[in-house]
Amino acid sequence: MTEVISPTTPEQLREAISWALGSKNPLEIIGSGSKKTYGHAVAADHVLDLSKLTGVMFYEPEELVVSVRAGTSLAEIHALLRDKNQQFHFEPGNFPGLLADGVADHAGTIGGLIASNLSGPRRIKVGAARDHLLGFEAISGRAEDFKSGGRVMKNVTGFDLSKLMAGSFGTLGVMHTITMKVMPRDEKTRTVLIACDDMQIAGSAMTRALGSENEVSAAAWIAREQVVKLGLDIVTGIGTGIVALRVEGPAPSVAWRCEALGKLLADIGASEELHSANSNAFWQAVADVAPFAGGIGLLWRVSGPPASGGAIAAKLADETGGKIMMDWAGAQTWLQLAGGDAMADKVRDIAVSHDARAVLVRAPEDIRNQVPVFHAEDAALARINAKIRENFDPEGILNPGRIGHMIAKRGNA
Repeated sequence: MTEVISPTTPEQLREAISWALGSKNPLEIIGSGSKKTYGHAVAADHVLDLSKLTGVMFYEPEELVVSVRAGTSLAEIHALLRDKNQQFHFEPGNFPGLLADGVADHAGTIGGLIASNLSGPRRIKVGAARDHLLGFEAISGRAEDFKSGGRVMKNVTGFDLSKLMAGSFGTLGVMHTITMKVMPRDEKTRTVLIACDDMQIAGSAMTRALGSENEVSAAAWIAREQVVKLGLDIVTGIGTGIVALRVEGPAPSVAWRCEALGKLLADIGASEELHSANSNAFWQAVADVAPFAGGIGLLWRVSGPPASGGAIAAKLADETGGKIMMDWAGAQTWLQLAGGDAMADKVRDIAVSHDARAVLVRAPEDIRNQVPVFHAEDAALARINAKIRENFDPEGILNPGRIGHMIAKRGNA
């Protein structure tokens, strides 16, 4: 029977890790459990549950900074920021809805968000979660306190441990306090929709738009059969696949740039516009990967250069028969496969041939036990990462097996 340890203070957290270290009992680290099935199964009989380690330490809207305990829910933080017309600029998606692993919708915590380094459709423009992490306080696998950063970016000197912790899936240390940069919401947001059923033409169109002077902050292509799953009648009514391009900023500038985009891509197809609430709802659906939500089918995320996205998407669709969604400004192509074959070698060969990386985001545990979830590290990088993990967690008690065995690297990815 799994034993659950639920600290409510950093001191209790340190005591729990000290006990695990002394008794050599590995710990599975969770917040709400919303990303429990993202990655490999953890080899541990004890769960370190951070869901009670909550609270806002400080929020200074004028300074664009918020500091919270790691178990604080994203829903609570988003509500706090919304009251001051602010946001996380990297707009993370709703992984509980995507993974459908038995937890409440929008149940994620800030600790899980940073541990998995999530990002959304603004990734190319503003970066991922790690680029907005100002600082943290944590306990290592040695049961020792350590911290990095502060309240502003220029506080970071020496080794940038914030970048190291983000995306480490709790294998280096357990964060208990997290300080994030926040940003004001834009005055106006609009989305230009262009009818387009061909993914390669769509890829070319989005590349042209992102390379133009129109400061596009998000770009995506949704296939005709997936559009209805966005839940927006105005989008469904177009009747084709769509290229979507978001423009944000002062109202006059947004209006001018949307008109310019329509003219730039007039050769692709007819255009429509989404304004304000509809535009925001559309991009939240893209961040949530709404066309593939609900836990049906295996799901791959292929991250690569935007200029190669159309070719990657077309080849993945042709050779796997899967369904595609392109989050262009998030630098990622989503591939949904029916049945129980992950086609791992084929997907990763295609990714490598285009200087991209493939991660198996959603699959049953038996498949995740057979197929490496995360993409390859080359031998030199693998040695460096192993040494880092050994320094932070010498006994391997923190989320052992979560990242799993990296496959041997092929090609240039």
